[in-house]
Amino acid sequence: MNSQGMILDIMRAQGKADALGLRERAPEMDGTAIIAEENKIPAFDPEKDYTGWPQGSPVQDEGQVYGLLQPYNASTQPGQRPKDLPALWSIKHTKDPAKAKPWVAPQGISGIYAKDECCTDPSADDPAAVYRSKVDNNAYSPSAYAQNWEIVE
Repeated sequence: MNSQGMILDIMRAQGKADALGLRERAPEMDGTAIIAEENKIPAFDPEKDYTGWPQGSPVQDEGQVYGLLQPYNASTQPGQRPKDLPALWSIKHTKDPAKAKPWVAPQGISGIYAKDECCTDPSADDPAAVYRSKVDNNAYSPSAYAQNWEIVE
């Protein structure tokens, strides 16, 4: 093995250790803390068996971060993504404007925005802005109900 191969092996091992460490800590973390470490979050794999993963384990999918609500085998849900399975995955939001994700409509109580959580909204008056929720239990986008949001300066 050449030195480049050794370096890649070391980097892969470190990445795996980082992801496993975050998965272990995630159940005790809020969305802001999890998203702060999103470089350690693995991509959702629609063929993966998540039955051995602890509740709260994060994955990334389509630009969003989700936490596992209950273990399941994704290969038994063909074509389904975390956004389609709110009983299995809960979207995570952040209070850090620099890490704001596009607004996603809540499904039931899954994904409702809490006070101070941030998002972007391409349908809003200012699509480049970052918005902060002014209220808890916010189920409306900035473009649908601007009274619940403020622009982050």
